[in-house]
Amino acid sequence: MADESTPRNRKERRALAKANGQKPTPTSASEIPLSQPSRAPPNPKTKTLLDIAHEHQSLLQNGQPFASTPSSDTPLPSNITTATINPNGILSHSTAPPPPDPDELIGPFGTSLVHALTLSMLYFTLTLLVYHQYAESYTYGTIFSLTLTTFPVLFLLVYLLHPYAPLLPTQMLFAGMSVAAGCYLLKSSHEDAYLAVMKRAPSLGTLWVWCVVEMRLPWAVGSLALVGGYAWRWGYGIF
Repeated sequence: MADESTPRNRKERRALAKANGQKPTPTSASEIPLSQPSRAPPNPKTKTLLDIAHEHQSLLQNGQPFASTPSSDTPLPSNITTATINPNGILSHSTAPPPPDPDELIGPFGTSLVHALTLSMLYFTLTLLVYHQYAESYTYGTIFSLTLTTFPVLFLLVYLLHPYAPLLPTQMLFAGMSVAAGCYLLKSSHEDAYLAVMKRAPSLGTLWVWCVVEMRLPWAVGSLALVGGYAWRWGYGIF
């Protein structure tokens, strides 16, 4: 026989819960009370995410709580890759940071100074070869004097044009200067007197070499092909 104190239906369960001071537990969806959400203004003492972000703004600006940015000398973790755009426009990925640009380390003035010194050594060598070619007497003091006179001109040219070498107009300018210097050097060495050749050849040769070095490979090959075509057209021997 069932216990008489056990409620047998919903009405008895509600009456028992009310007598015990308990809120009856709903047993079906129809028993769940429906009500509108509270539309009262939020508690001003409660902080929002925006308030918390403003409070920690100073820490965020100082890099906290994030890790500090690794320097160029610190190796990157293996799971971090860097992307670099090559001069030909192809995107390459690397797990190591790209090496620093030498031009950025010493600046435009230092870069121009290094290039001008290198070209001056080339001018010195070409001048010495020209004197040997025509068996002319010379002194190293004379050649050094000519080199020192040429150095400021080379420095100015490099300083003005080298920073803009990757640009298309500058590449076109280098190509035109290369073709002009190469063709004039061939013409002068085959038709002018030896004194004129001795005076012009080192300067033209240095300018020619510098322009070829500054150009990209397609431009350099194209300019050399034009000089070769000029030599073939007028019957000039290159050697």
